Amino acid sequence: MFIAVCDDNIADRKQTERLLGRQSDRFLKEFGDRLYIDSFGNAEAFMYKPEMYHGLFIDMTSSKENGVDIARMLVDKGIINPIIMCCSSIDYRTQIPAAGIVADNIYYLDKPIKVAELTETMNFIKSSIKVDVPRIELREKDETVYVTGDDIICVKEVGRKVRIWLTDNRVFDQLGTAYNFYSQCVKFPQICPVNNSSLVNVKYVKSKSPLHVTMDNGCSFLISFEYRKTIKETQAIIDAIDTSSH
Repeated sequence: MFIAVCDDNIADRKQTERLLGRQSDRFLKEFGDRLYIDSFGNAEAFMYKPEMYHGLFIDMTSSKENGVDIARMLVDKGIINPIIMCCSSIDYRTQIPAAGIVADNIYYLDKPIKVAELTETMNFIKSSIKVDVPRIELREKDETVYVTGDDIICVKEVGRKVRIWLTDNRVFDQLGTAYNFYSQCVKFPQICPVNNSSLVNVKYVKSKSPLHVTMDNGCSFLISFEYRKTIKETQAIIDAIDTSSH
């Protein structure tokens, strides 16, 4: 289990590390699991790969980006694992909602951290670990997000970039070709090509004719002859998966 601590108060950060170290000993004894704890004193290092952590403990009060800012960055980045806001001089219980941040994976822990409350929190983090949903990385100049197959509506090659339409109305442009992007989507059975420069998610097809496909977001693509069979086969696979899951 991987845990991250982001705290710009050195004394508090060291204390949280010590408490988590005791939790690691407990986890090894009770569950046979070991905790791997990474500690950060600044947002830049912490935000390098936050998606790798099963639980993230945050309290930043005197840096350029405070805890509220970091919580927003994590939510915008698509982090779904528990984000534990450790309340000290900032009352995150009121400040997070006041900032318009809405996420069902944000939780709160008061400082000084009590052993019993930390134990309960760690047990919750362990219980919340699920089979990882496959994701791929989308990267623009100023933003990186991680998305599932169901987050993608369609993709089109535009010049030297691919344009990716997402279900939350965001549109990403990143360097690459449709062919290369499709190679990343092999883990997503719902994504298929409709021509040499376009991909669609068959779950979001609004209408289809022998020559064109129109998506829920209004995008329309020409279906090349060689891909007509592909889109039918992909739709059949997804229908079979949906049927078996009910």
